[in-house]
Amino acid sequence: MNRLLALGTASYAAIGVVALARPSMVPELFGGTAPTAESRNEIRAVYGGLTLAIAAVGLKSPAAIGVLSAGMASGRAVSAVIEPETGPLTRVFVGVELGLAAAYLLAARQRGRATS
Repeated sequence: MNRLLALGTASYAAIGVVALARPSMVPELFGGTAPTAESRNEIRAVYGGLTLAIAAVGLKSPAAIGVLSAGMASGRAVSAVIEPETGPLTRVFVGVELGLAAAYLLAARQRGRATS
């Protein structure tokens, strides 16, 4: 496994583990809360289980996860344009997601070169 793929996989896995263990931390980063069992369940499913699955799929199909990461960054960027009062943490996450997209897409490219 190359370093870019390892970095992306570790990043998504870390997000997943944190979200499963401390789901209220996710909305707290953005000034929100998760006061009900249902809201914490949703966070565990999407930010926990889904990001762990993303990490696993990225090992086999890094290009697919690169595109998904770019999609997340695009959604955040559009939201920041629509709601300009969005704080600086959102911009940080746009950068992180673009970085993950680049890491996965470069890893896929390197993998393609290694197999050809």
